Parts: sequence; C-alpha cells; structure tokens
Amino acid sequence: MSLRTFKTVIAVVIGAFLVAAVYISVLVVQRQGTLRQISLYNPAWEAGQATSEFMRLEHRLADFTNSGSGVGREEVELRYEILRGRAQILNEGSFKDLLQSNPEHRATLREFQDKIAAVQPLIDDLDQRPQGAQEALQILAPLEAPLSQLASAAHNHGAALVQKDQHELIRLHWAFSGIAASLILVGVILILLLDRHNRLLASAHQELHALAHQDALTGLPNRVVLRNQLEQALAGLKPQGRTIAVSYLDLDHFKDVNDSFGHETGDELLKAVAERLRDCIPAHEGQVRNLISRFGGDEFAILQTGISKPGESAALAARIVEAMRAPFSVNGQEIFIGTSIGIALAQGHVTPSQILKHADMALYHAKADGRGTFRFFEQEMDVQLQARRVLEVDLRKAATNGEFELFYQPQINISDNEIGGYEALLRWHHPERGLVPPAEFIPVIEDTGLIVPLGDWILEQACREAIKWPRNIHVAVNLSPVQFRSRGLVQSVSRALASSGLAPSRLELEITESVLLQDNEATVSMLHDLRRLGVRIAMDDFGTGYSSLSYLRSFPFDKIKIDQSFVREMSQRADCLAIVQSVANLGSSLGMPTVAEGIETEEQLRQIQAAGCTDAQGYYFGRPMPARDLVHTLAALKHAVKVA
Repeated sequence: MSLRTFKTVIAVVIGAFLVAAVYISVLVVQRQGTLRQISLYNPAWEAGQATSEFMRLEHRLADFTNSGSGVGREEVELRYEILRGRAQILNEGSFKDLLQSNPEHRATLREFQDKIAAVQPLIDDLDQRPQGAQEALQILAPLEAPLSQLASAAHNHGAALVQKDQHELIRLHWAFSGIAASLILVGVILILLLDRHNRLLASAHQELHALAHQDALTGLPNRVVLRNQLEQALAGLKPQGRTIAVSYLDLDHFKDVNDSFGHETGDELLKAVAERLRDCIPAHEGQVRNLISRFGGDEFAILQTGISKPGESAALAARIVEAMRAPFSVNGQEIFIGTSIGIALAQGHVTPSQILKHADMALYHAKADGRGTFRFFEQEMDVQLQARRVLEVDLRKAATNGEFELFYQPQINISDNEIGGYEALLRWHHPERGLVPPAEFIPVIEDTGLIVPLGDWILEQACREAIKWPRNIHVAVNLSPVQFRSRGLVQSVSRALASSGLAPSRLELEITESVLLQDNEATVSMLHDLRRLGVRIAMDDFGTGYSSLSYLRSFPFDKIKIDQSFVREMSQRADCLAIVQSVANLGSSLGMPTVAEGIETEEQLRQIQAAGCTDAQGYYFGRPMPARDLVHTLAALKHAVKVA
C-alpha cells in the first residue's frame, strides 16, 4: 500500500468515525424526546380523573338532597369546580389526538361540557332551591355511560401510543447499539492502521538511516560516515601521538568502461572494486584502524587512524594500486583498470574539509604523474592549486574580454619551395602578465571545458582570416579530444565554413592519437562526417602513441605530421632519423604528405628532405605571427625573417 493510499484510507476511516458520532448524537436527542413524550403523555389518566370527579359530584349532589348527610353547598360547589376544570383540560394537550381520531368522542365531550354548563345555575342557587340538586342529578345521569366509554377509549389509545413509543425506543436502542459497535470497530481499525503506519514509519526511518550512512550500490559507508569518523578522529588527536591519514582513490579509465560496456557493467565493476578493497584492506592492522567509504562515482576514500609514520599509508596505497592492476571479470568481460591515490596526513590544526581537500589535490598530482600511482600531499600543491584557480578565473574573463588572438605558423611545401598553408595557434594577451605561453593555459582550457566554445571561435576566426589569403594556401586548426566528446564538432565546422565562405578543401583539421583513444568507433564515424564536408584531416604528433599504424588503417588521413621530438634529435640519434625516414616512406606508399615539425636549422631541413618528407614547419621559416603580419610567399617570408 502506497503512502498516498494509506493516507486516503485513514481519512475515510476518520470521516466515518465523525459521521457515526454525529448520527449517535442525533439518535440520543430522538431517544430523549421519545422518553419525554411518554413521560408527559397521560390522556387515559385525564379521562379517568374526569370520570372520577363526575361520580364524586353525583355523590355529593345525592348526599346534599339527603338532609342528614351533612354535605353542604360549599362541598358540592368545590366538586363542581374540580369537574369543570377537568372538562377544560380534556380540550387541551395530548387529549386532542384522541378527540381528532373519533367524532363520537368529540360529541361526548361536547355534551359533557354542555351539561356541566347547564347544571351550574342549579348549583349556584342551592341555598335558595335545594331541590336543584335533584334536578342537576337528573341532567348529569345520562353522562355516566358515555364518560366511562370515553375513559376506556382514552386508556386504549394511550396504551397503543405507549406501545408504539416503546417500539421506537427499541429501534433507537438497536440503532444506537449498532452505531456504537461500529464506532468501536472503526476505532479498532483506526488503531490497527495507525499501528501499521507507525511500523511503516519506523521501517522508512531505518531505510533512510541506512541510505544516509551507506552507499546503496556497494554497501560501503558513504562520505557522511567517513566525515563523522574523521571529525571524531581529529578531535581525539594528541600532540606527539599517533596521527591519521586520508587516502583518496579514483579509478583510472573508468569512463572508458561506461562508454564501452554501458553503465550497468560500470555499476557491477564498482561492486567488484568495493569487494576487492575489502579483501586487501583489513579493518585492523595492529593499532591502525581502516575505514573504507565510497564518495560517489568512481571515487573511494580510506580513513586510517592510529598510524605512527607515513610509511604505513604508503604501504597500504601500494598494496591497493597493485590489487587494482589485476583484471576484473564483470558480466563475462575481462576489464583492466587501475587506480590513482592521493594521501593527506593530519598536520597541525587541520579541519576535515582541509584534509579531504589536501587528499584530493594529491590525487590530482598522482593522475598528472601518469596514473596508477600514489602521491602524498605537499604544501606546494596548494600553492599550485591557488595559482591554477586564479588562471581559471582569468581565462573565463579572457573569453569575454577579447584577450585571445590567433597566430599563424607557415607550413612549407619542400618540392614547390613555397608556403602551402598556415597552422592556427592560440595566443593569450593577459592584461598584466602579457603573452602567456600556450603550455600554461591550453591544459586548463581543456580541463575546464572552455575549449568547446573557444574551439568554435577558433574555427570561425581561422576561416574568416583564411578567406583573405591566396586560394592555394590552406589553414590548419588543431582539435582537442574534448571537442570530439561534445558531439557538436561537425555542426561547428559546417557553421564556420558557411559563415566565412571558405572552401572546405582549404580547411585542414589536425587531431592527435588521444582523440582516437577515447572512443574509436564513434570518433572514426565523426571523422567520416567531417570528411563528407570536404575538409582535410591530418594526424598530428605521429609516432608518439602505441597504435598509430592501426589508426592509419582505420581512417584514411590526408596528411601525417611527424612529432618534433624525433626531428630535433635526428643529428644526435640514428634511431630518430630512422623513424623519420620510415614515416616518410610510409606516407609516400599511402599517398599521404608528411610534415616534419620543429625545423629550426638548415641541417634539419636537409635531413628531412633527404628522408623524403614533403612539407616542413618550424622556427627556421619563421615564428607564429598574427594574420595582419603574414606574407604569403617564401621569398617574402625569408626576407621578413632576416629583417627580424
């Protein structure tokens, strides 16, 4: 039964209880009225009294005629007045019901009253005319029988009314008893329902208590429990005594599991992770106490109390990292993940929020170090975090204040010895710091998600400026993995081309292997959608990943860009030169141009030309510059470089 239905039932029962109570009150009033009617109704007694007084008057008149009886005129008059009063009473009150039911009774009463009135002068004149008593007896004598009949009829009528009222009382009694019994039953039902309601509330309270203190998916204590335990542990710390540590865990590549296998598999994996944590983390290790909790998503936390040195936390973290490297079997799938751990020790007068924040910062640096490892919190991390937050605020202002600008670096076609295109590079003119190096702010833009709207601006700006260049020169724009995850990239490219009027073949989109790693099938599908727009696709930083060759097979790129790390060391390392030659030969066999990045000397240019590369890019040809300073021939570019 739902709570809403239960409330409806309770309302109906209470309503029935109130209706029954009101009806009982009505019955009580009716019963009291009937009893009052029975107690007041006496037509038989009134008729009998009238007959008795009639006979007493006759006796007194008879005795009055007998001179030796001692009855005087006053006593006769008294009896007469009493009888006349009785006659008047018969015309009033409940005796009227009897008169209305029978015409003969009305005639008898009328005759009775007439003869009473007729004898009055005789009685009043008894002192003067004693024989008037005999005359009065003669007038009244014919009424004896009718009055007796009237008294008998009144008795019968009264008996019938009493019997009827008795039946009504019996009916009211049973109705009253039935309603009373119903009220008792309703009360019992109400008590039972309220008892059930209390049990439901108690059960709901227990469930809410469990939900408030336990993670519903894994059964581990939740962040509320860990925070409460952390507060108690911090409050109980003693100077120079044992301390506490909080380890913050984040599963590596968990999002890939959700994307590849679905959230149901992801939930089952979280349950398996929780079980493995229980197995490798004992609740007690000597004086050390461990509490495992799930913070939400793929984040877990471990509270260690009673530790004497950081090495105990490091040993536990190393054990967890090693345990998480082993494969998980979930829904028939073998899944490999890992974990990164940030550890914070209670130092000084630290609050629960501060130690959790420190563990989170340490986790961030553990992930930045390549994942699958652990880091302890250091004070420098907080300084870096504050600087990063300031940078984030400034970046958000920069997007609205027009502080970003595109610079362009030329790409040289070696065989034609001319500029074939420009790579668009984002630059930030900070109002206080000046020109901020891209390596400082590009990762922050990607982490905060600003790269999506900013990437749309870059595409539109690059296309608007490229439309002003010679038709044989293209523009290359780097795409971030974050832009691919937004799933709106194809529409952004199409909108930039349409608004600028740039031919799609003059737009070249550069992607790195990290784009293909995040979701191969969906990403390749999006690349095909971009290709259908007519734009060119280049693989950037080729050779730095572990599966570049397989990606060349899954999608026919238009160009390969060799990472500058290989070009820079060609003169010192033979293996780098061999790699550049291999990539150039691979591109030639696949019909793809190869661009060597990072050319800074004439010797490097001769080496990549001898290796078979078709294009070159680097400071040797000129540094990136704004669109207003661009020249579009190699001769003019070399002249500008010499002048600079």
